[in-house]
Amino acid sequence: MHNLRLIGFSECKGMGMRGFAIAGAGLALFVGFASGAWAADLPERSWTKAPPLVAPAFNWSGFYAGVNVGGGWYDGGNVTTSSNVISIVGSDNVVRVPVSDSNQAGVTAGGLVGYNYQIDKVVLGVEADFNSADLKSSRSGSTTAVFDVGGFHGRGGGGLRFTTVTGNYDFQSTSKIDWFGTVRGRIGFVPAERLLIYATGGLAYGEVKTNIANSSAFSTGLSRLWLGDSSDVRVGWTAGGGLEYAFTNNWTLRGEYLYVDLGTSGTTATFQGTDPLQSQIRYNTSRDNRFSVARAALSYRF
Repeated sequence: MHNLRLIGFSECKGMGMRGFAIAGAGLALFVGFASGAWAADLPERSWTKAPPLVAPAFNWSGFYAGVNVGGGWYDGGNVTTSSNVISIVGSDNVVRVPVSDSNQAGVTAGGLVGYNYQIDKVVLGVEADFNSADLKSSRSGSTTAVFDVGGFHGRGGGGLRFTTVTGNYDFQSTSKIDWFGTVRGRIGFVPAERLLIYATGGLAYGEVKTNIANSSAFSTGLSRLWLGDSSDVRVGWTAGGGLEYAFTNNWTLRGEYLYVDLGTSGTTATFQGTDPLQSQIRYNTSRDNRFSVARAALSYRF
């Protein structure tokens, strides 16, 4: 008779746990081996860097405002002076005063506003500015003349006698510009991203003051004076060009030249007295108000 051994519940439980552990370990080894073999068959992965961030290209389009400072000077212009004195007193009684012209350069300063629009490498714009100025152009001269003034003396006076008289003659005509402004179009080319080369032109206006003074003083104590002055706003044109550089996204610096023509201004001097003959005499002056401006400007782009 065979001896049968009954396996208890605790022994079955122990054998079952060992079986599961062995089966799990085998499954893990199999999965690891299969994964390695599958990965070995895959092509090698290539890695690329993310592209660097690139700042957007600078564009000149938009509104801007700024200030400017520089210098201006008259270009000479045509100056004419005239008088009707010969027709009143005759050429033999006229003393001619030699004259010379002089121009005084001065400082200009002001503000500007404008707008640009960029199309590819071309920039179109419009700009207005208003400026103070200290420009002056003069024609002046002086001379001295000596006369022998004779007269008849009565009984015992010795007849005709002459008296020497010295006369000092001065003439001055001046034109001044205290302020001017422009409204201009601009067209430019961008050879480099932040550099603008441009031409500009348009309307110009400004106040022109003109005065004239003609005087004579004699050793006898007699003096004569003619004065005239005018002040009006003249309208003309301007043209020029410049270079502008954007040293930040908002700030630009430029150098600019403008030629300005405000047309002709003039005035007439009248006698400052009551002498009927001298009151008929007039002295006239007229001048072409043409000047140049060279300046720098700092602008902020909005």
